[in-house]
Parts: sequence; C-alpha cells; structure tokens
Amino acid sequence: MVAVRDVVRAVVTEAAPRELPLVDGLATYDDETVVRLLRRTGSRREPLGFGWGEAVGLLTPVVWLVLDQVAQRLAGKAVDTTTSRARGLLRRFARGRRAPADIPSLTADELAALRAEVLDLFTRRGLDARAAAELTDTVVRRLGPPADEGPGGPNPAR
Repeated sequence: MVAVRDVVRAVVTEAAPRELPLVDGLATYDDETVVRLLRRTGSRREPLGFGWGEAVGLLTPVVWLVLDQVAQRLAGKAVDTTTSRARGLLRRFARGRRAPADIPSLTADELAALRAEVLDLFTRRGLDARAAAELTDTVVRRLGPPADEGPGGPNPAR
C-alpha cells in the first residue's frame, strides 16, 4: 500500500516542483480535511489562504483529488468482496470518518486499467490531452513496481 499523499508528493516533485510548498501545507492536515478543502468552491476565506479560483491553475489539487477518488474506489472494491456481516462491522468502525487514502499494490493489468481511468479523470478535470497523458504516466510510474523489480522480483544484477 502506498499513501495518496506520498504519490502526490512524488508526482508534484517531478511534474510541478514549484507547488511543493502547497503539498507541504496540505500535508499538515489529515486526508479527509485535505480533500474537503480541495473540493470547496466559492469565495470563502480558506485556511490555506486561497480559494478554488486561485488553485485552478495548480496541478496539486487535481492530482490529489484524482488519486483520492481512485483510492476510495479501490477501497470500495475491496469492501465489496467481503461478506455482508464483515461489511456491517467495518461500517460500524468507520462511521463518520473515511479510511486513510491508500492505494494497494497493483498488478500490471490493474495498472493498465488504472492508467485509462486516471487519464480520463485528468481530462475531465480540464487538463489538455498532452498534459493529462504525461501526468498519468508519472502517476502510473509511481504506483508500479520499483525500477529494479520486474515481474520476477528484484533484479539479480544489483
């Protein structure tokens, strides 16, 4: 499992390093608060010191919200595979708070499907096709196996 906030930091470091202060500021909040802040619209004064209007040109909110959406979908998929009794217990424990936004380890097929989903989400959030594709590749690279691992495990040459 990898935390959404860790993937966001890695992607922003590579794609938009000038936004790292924003990532650092958001990192002081829990995942639920970050998503709530980034989803807000309007002209209210926000704890981050900007409204959505100022954040539209930034990649960090888009990356964070897309990855959170993916993590929540994957968490829902995992819960759907459990029995109804276990789901009831899980709901009782989780009532009122969201689970931390984590993305599980994914197979190559799952990464390919995720790539298509993330590309679509970035495009729907207003990124042009080229930027969406580049950002999607960065996300998938961060979620895939480490560079020294292939399908058979660690590279024996190292």
